[in-house]
Amino acid sequence: MGKVLPALQPELESWVLEAAPGAIAYASSLLRDRGMAEDIVQDCFCRLLQKASVYNLPRDGRKLLFQAVTNACLNHNSRSRMILSLDAGRTEEDQPLAESVADRSALPAERILIHRELEQAVAEGLARLPVNLRAALELKSLGQSLQEIGEALGITANHAGVLVHRARQALAHHLAPYMEEMTG
Repeated sequence: MGKVLPALQPELESWVLEAAPGAIAYASSLLRDRGMAEDIVQDCFCRLLQKASVYNLPRDGRKLLFQAVTNACLNHNSRSRMILSLDAGRTEEDQPLAESVADRSALPAERILIHRELEQAVAEGLARLPVNLRAALELKSLGQSLQEIGEALGITANHAGVLVHRARQALAHHLAPYMEEMTG
């Protein structure tokens, strides 16, 4: 962790505490590295808080934060061009169902294996998506509107809708063999 956040006014502290988990999850999905995601989000918070007198962060901060995180993650990805591993950056809370359940005998072995295989397929499908499609889909899964997604990605709401649609189609195509196997 780089910078240290200064003592905050209660309304700004509340905003940071409310926005941080979603921003970290979003950055983690784009970077596939939770530690780097936390660093980027913290840096974005610091830059926004330095301009707290300019922006109304309790009202507009979430939109500004997600836009800043998107840009920082895209910059990081374009600079590093790393090969992503499905297990890269996995933390204890990110463990698959089979590894997070304390008493594995509580779940049937078949269900654990199916869940693990589907989880890996989803992660692989997301990793194969171009960053802009993955970003749009991740923001949509976090409950953002198409307008908010567009603002975060610097595109129109209609274009954001197209990106979400294309991402869903690509992911559905990737998962089709797994879904047929599960239902067939």
